[in-house]
Amino acid sequence: MAYDIGEALDRIEEELIASMIRNMGRHRVEEIKEEKEWTMWQAEQLKSLRAYRQDNKEKYSGRFLAINEKIEEAIRKSYAAGGMHEERKILRAAKKGAKLSQSMNPLTGRFFQLNKEKLEALIKATKADMTKAETAILRMADDQYRKAIFNAQVYANSGAGTYEQAVDMATKSMLSSGLNCVEYKNGARHTLPNYARMAVRTANKRAYLSGEGEKRRKWGITTVILAKRGNPCPKCAPFVGKVFIDDVWSGGNKKDGDYPLLSSAIGAGLYHPNCKDSHTTYFPELHAGDEKWTKEELEEVAEDYNREQKEKRIEHQVEKFERLSMFSLDPENKKQYDLRARLLKKHVFFKTGNMSLEEYADYKRYVASFNAVSPERAVEVLRKDAEAWIESLSEPQKQSIRKYSYNPGDAKPNRFYERLNALLRNGEIDKNPRMKEHANRMSEGIAKFKLTHNVVTYRGSNFDFSMGAKVGEFFTSKQFISTSVRRKGIIKGGYDYKLYVSKGSKAAYIESLSHFPNQRELLIDKGVLFKVLSRHGNLIELEVVT
Repeated sequence: MAYDIGEALDRIEEELIASMIRNMGRHRVEEIKEEKEWTMWQAEQLKSLRAYRQDNKEKYSGRFLAINEKIEEAIRKSYAAGGMHEERKILRAAKKGAKLSQSMNPLTGRFFQLNKEKLEALIKATKADMTKAETAILRMADDQYRKAIFNAQVYANSGAGTYEQAVDMATKSMLSSGLNCVEYKNGARHTLPNYARMAVRTANKRAYLSGEGEKRRKWGITTVILAKRGNPCPKCAPFVGKVFIDDVWSGGNKKDGDYPLLSSAIGAGLYHPNCKDSHTTYFPELHAGDEKWTKEELEEVAEDYNREQKEKRIEHQVEKFERLSMFSLDPENKKQYDLRARLLKKHVFFKTGNMSLEEYADYKRYVASFNAVSPERAVEVLRKDAEAWIESLSEPQKQSIRKYSYNPGDAKPNRFYERLNALLRNGEIDKNPRMKEHANRMSEGIAKFKLTHNVVTYRGSNFDFSMGAKVGEFFTSKQFISTSVRRKGIIKGGYDYKLYVSKGSKAAYIESLSHFPNQRELLIDKGVLFKVLSRHGNLIELEVVT
């Protein structure tokens, strides 16, 4: 939702600039050094400015109102989603043995009322701040137009060769930065779309956490732990793996345990604007172990963060030169700015492959929020998941999975798993009842496996089983997919895959049944839906959807 609103405001900013530049180009000064012509030109432009101001007020007031209503809707949905998801998590934890004490007391009712009041205050404050920022962009557009009108003659007198060059010089500063009408406390200036993305994302997160906290309080829980995830920011990394008493959203206090208050961490920088980290309910009896970052991991976090910031700076430069190219009047200026934008894009291309910057940003956000179990712990966690699973399998199911892993007497390229997958891919499995029975047994066995953590796996292949699907597209694999939780354990091939497998996915860790246990194999069921996250030549990243 933050990006939908940001895109709507991107369009408004572009329209404001485009309208301004059209007016500047409409009345041309033929003799650039002629004072009389400039006086007449300025009079015409000031007349256009008054119309521009009035038109903008009428044109955008309704659109701003609609955007603000969407913001309120998004915040309320985030609040509801937080409560719903937390209720599910608590009930699942109860089934696993978490101790709960759902109780109501006079203070609890007052807490819920306070939480609702906080939500309404959050909505009111966010909409009020957006209204101020929306007023500011119209005011800045007006101010920048006025400056350009008077600066054009100044630049003409200082050496600009043509009218178009004079206007380009007068508007260059504005086009370089955009209409950066919002100023932060540290003096940094930002455009309305970028501010809106930050403000809406932050408000949605606070609403979501508030919804979670209300459900926690309902069940008498106030302890939380900051979850470990991929690509955290260095400012929040020191808090990862620590247990807190949530006195901000769950109504906790110091009496609830020997843990620091969450408010103290927030005061020290946690949950800053644009923060992607999050906490989850802490159940001591279910806690898997230490989730803190190691020294080596923190060094990698810092390197990744610095690399990401560098990429963002390059992306901002691309946006700057694209804006200058789009709105400059002089043909040579347009050509030069376009060239610089394309050169910068080539640099970004090495990072993004054939993705657009927007697609690349979506990909980075997904990877950053995936929160997979670390490679060092993956095998240990999956072995634990597999213990009960092995006991639940029938002997025929075990036999079929073992046979898929290794069938004595088979020779390349006609091994059992190759024959089975070929029949599945080609839709001919019904023609071979025996193979169909093996496939069904395997799927029935895989369905019994309970994957409890997100994991990242790898695979090599001699053919593209994604069938050439583009970034963002979905495809269904008709065959079984063998993957390894260790990169060095993959079978080499012409294509290399990295797969993001969410907990609960249709996959099973078959190390104890495999003839090749060192492959650390996670076997993905047939008929699973995938989404292509990125393609860099023959390097392909996939999300396991269902």
